[in-house]
Amino acid sequence: MEKKWYYAILVIFTTCGFSFSSWISRTPELRDALHATTGTMGIILLGLSMGSILGLVLANVFVRARGGRFAIMTSAFFMFSGFIALSIGALVASQIVVFAALFIFGMGAGMCNVAMNLEGTEIEYRIKKTILPVLHAAFSIGTLVGAGVGAICIKLGISVSLHLTIVACLLFALLMISTRFVPAGIGKDSAADKKANAEESAADKRLWLNKRTVALAIMALCLAFVEGSANDWIPLAMVDGYNVSHSFSTVIYGVFLTGMISGRLVSGRLIDTYGRVLLLRIAVALAAIGLLLVILKISIVLCVIAIFLWGLGASLGFPMTISAAGDESQYAVKRVSLVTLAGYGASLAGPPLLGFLANYFGLLNAFIFVLIAICVAGLFTSNVAKIRQTS
Repeated sequence: MEKKWYYAILVIFTTCGFSFSSWISRTPELRDALHATTGTMGIILLGLSMGSILGLVLANVFVRARGGRFAIMTSAFFMFSGFIALSIGALVASQIVVFAALFIFGMGAGMCNVAMNLEGTEIEYRIKKTILPVLHAAFSIGTLVGAGVGAICIKLGISVSLHLTIVACLLFALLMISTRFVPAGIGKDSAADKKANAEESAADKRLWLNKRTVALAIMALCLAFVEGSANDWIPLAMVDGYNVSHSFSTVIYGVFLTGMISGRLVSGRLIDTYGRVLLLRIAVALAAIGLLLVILKISIVLCVIAIFLWGLGASLGFPMTISAAGDESQYAVKRVSLVTLAGYGASLAGPPLLGFLANYFGLLNAFIFVLIAICVAGLFTSNVAKIRQTS
């Protein structure tokens, strides 16, 4: 049962990554169709951020009421609806429709992110093996495939509306089929849980929000900022800071993604052998060294190596904090929701903030703030250590 469940969640992670990069790959054409300025496009994209934050918050309610499977199925409906609305918005060139579509899609994506991560932590607990990094690697692989398919669609002259409609149908079909192999009720409050919650004192109800939970949320926030900043700014930083061509900057960004995927694919067994804390400290150190070398601007060859180290180091932070948040099943839903909210919130809000700082300090110098975030995360690495499951 666990194997089918695991493969189903693996497909869900991959599909979500594929769908996200699919529409991202068409944003230049979408901007032209909407006759939007860069500033206007930023406002339109705010719809995605707002919807995602709402979805992250609502996920806790849906999961506790009906379980993770129901939350994923519900999110599939929202993401499908959002994509269909997005294709219509592109067709009729309506900024309002596109904003609303991104809000709906973001709400579904945020909800699915919490639910699928929660399912992953539950599988980890049952099989006693670390799988979250592999699941997040699947998401990264999905983004690469989605971007590649988007590039092919552009080359073949396939319209934005047709492309997104096909992706919407594929997304909905894969998520609905995959959820057939996901056990119902994971994360759902049982009757006993509800009775216990009603009888708990105020102090007892706050047990889930302890120092460890807050530390994990801080780590997720910092490390997701590190990852999100790279995804949004590496190509431009290479062009502006190292004077490389646009095509070569894309290749360098691919080096970062290769480091991310490699770290996530090979880390599971290492974490089970040597422990989360040691591996995360090594990862944080690699990310810090890589980023520092990028900032120092010694040579382009050393920069490419440093970018790989940055990706390798950034690969483990977010999935490992989620794994740690799911250690105690009675608090898993709340903790995973909070950690995921902190992480995805930082990945959405952090890169624009970095862009604002880059206006004053330059992009490479602005990366110093990302380096600070890595160092802050390093102060809390001991909190990812596995703890005993309480009954």
